[in-house]
Amino acid sequence: MQRDLDFIRDVWGLPLEYDQHKYGYYFSEPVGKFPMVPISEAELVSVFVAQKALSQYHGTPFERPLKSAFEKLVSGLKGEISVAWADLDSAISFRGIETNAGDIEVMQKLSAAIRSRNEIEFEYFKPGEEVQSPESTPTIRRVRPYHLGCVGNQWYLFGYDLMRQDMRKFVPARMKRVAVMATRFERPKNFSIDKLLQGSFGVFSGGELVAIRIWFGRSRAQLIRERKWHHSQKIRELGNGEIELRLELSSFAEIVPWILSWGIHARAVAPVELVREIANEVKELGRRYAAYWLPVAG
Repeated sequence: MQRDLDFIRDVWGLPLEYDQHKYGYYFSEPVGKFPMVPISEAELVSVFVAQKALSQYHGTPFERPLKSAFEKLVSGLKGEISVAWADLDSAISFRGIETNAGDIEVMQKLSAAIRSRNEIEFEYFKPGEEVQSPESTPTIRRVRPYHLGCVGNQWYLFGYDLMRQDMRKFVPARMKRVAVMATRFERPKNFSIDKLLQGSFGVFSGGELVAIRIWFGRSRAQLIRERKWHHSQKIRELGNGEIELRLELSSFAEIVPWILSWGIHARAVAPVELVREIANEVKELGRRYAAYWLPVAG
């Protein structure tokens, strides 16, 4: 304690004095604020990058407290270092999918229900149905909300569906008429979002983990090397610049379109079920595009 007091007086230069009558220390002059912990330019850049990455929280209940926290940090750093915040702002940026303004109220209700452990009820539209279309018929869902997460620039609610008696995920943008119910619940102690998504390439997971192998040609191999696509990934160099990406997943739902997105520069190698599924997808695509190339009679 004495070393801390000496530091406040001798290093920070604050007016700390001892009161012999009260047997304690006090400030003999008003102190506006304590000095900030020293921060280097590299550390500030790291903080700034984190702030930029948080742009995906725009329009959510988390935006205001996060923005406030960063503003307080920045205001305390003024005059301490030579890095101009505006220079960083023009040098670093993130681009992603932001939350629609119409989803803000839904996100607020969901986050509140998760914190208070209240069940929710809402109308839900399945993929392919137009939320605004009067012809679409939503289903009524009653859910115990466990977790709200952003995966791949898309927000998802993970919760226990009382009608289906199973864990389900929901996209807030497809929810309408969200109501927080009075019924309370206790979230299972063994619930873990990391375990739930362990075998997924995004948010879709299944049963047992399956070893997946994907070939990448020379022109795209470096792009694969540069990123961490999945926590289980391993890269095998094949020579001539080609590589083989190995993953352990429990669902093909998201890996199939991802492989197809690389066109002729990627090819599924194993397992056979994955190769067959992609081959069928490619065959169907070929059939649909073939109509555009058939010669017109006459």
